[in-house]
Amino acid sequence: KPVVFTGSQIPLREPYNDARKNLIMAVIFASSDTVSEVTIFFHDRLLRACRATKVNTSKLLAFDSPNLDPLAEIGINIEERQHLLQPPPRGAFRIRTEMDSRLITLRLVPGFDDACIIHMIRAARETHLKGLILQLYGTGNMPSLKDDLVHALTDATKAGVCVVVTTQCHTGSVMLGHYATGMALKEAGVVSAGDMTLEATTAKLAYLLGRQDLTIDEVRDLMGVDLRGELTPEDEMPPPPLATAYQKAIAKKNRSRRY
Repeated sequence: KPVVFTGSQIPLREPYNDARKNLIMAVIFASSDTVSEVTIFFHDRLLRACRATKVNTSKLLAFDSPNLDPLAEIGINIEERQHLLQPPPRGAFRIRTEMDSRLITLRLVPGFDDACIIHMIRAARETHLKGLILQLYGTGNMPSLKDDLVHALTDATKAGVCVVVTTQCHTGSVMLGHYATGMALKEAGVVSAGDMTLEATTAKLAYLLGRQDLTIDEVRDLMGVDLRGELTPEDEMPPPPLATAYQKAIAKKNRSRRY
């Protein structure tokens, strides 16, 4: 059965509001036999919940799905994108409620003091930190002169902390091997969040860390695996900017195999 979240920017008690339409359409999709995933309906669009993020506090288009088209859009007709919908689940319904919230998120800003961040990471490790999410620039970059920070991240990964890099950009993906600084992070044991939103990255990491049947290496590997449609698999990503002809040919070949 689908799960549909909705709400409104304008309260239902107001003469003009978006609450009534959002609620009606949410009920329609909740009774759908084609949608079998967790979604958000807002402002004429059905979004995959684990791909969505709130982008506006004052406009009706409050939510967006930056790296995946809406699952459906509403006009005169309901236009579903069948090729984007998750297939119906097989087997009995299962749910895991154990979430390990011993993780922190750091958003780097230009001119940051790496000494403060290093001390913060070391202090957090003393309180049994399990996950660290870094919001970096572009495709997963940071200043190249921050060797001490890279060393601190290496120590953290060796101590069993899962360090994940996500991008500050609204759209696009992390590509750790594309630039020298990203390669240094990859060698330090840092893993990529791909094109996941920060919300999806945090929830997924807390879920995987809460699993008692996974090692930390398995958690790191699964962060790059599409579990519920939350990310685009690496082999489906477009080639990076300024990619060589060989890289573009390999990407094209991988895409053709899927179809």
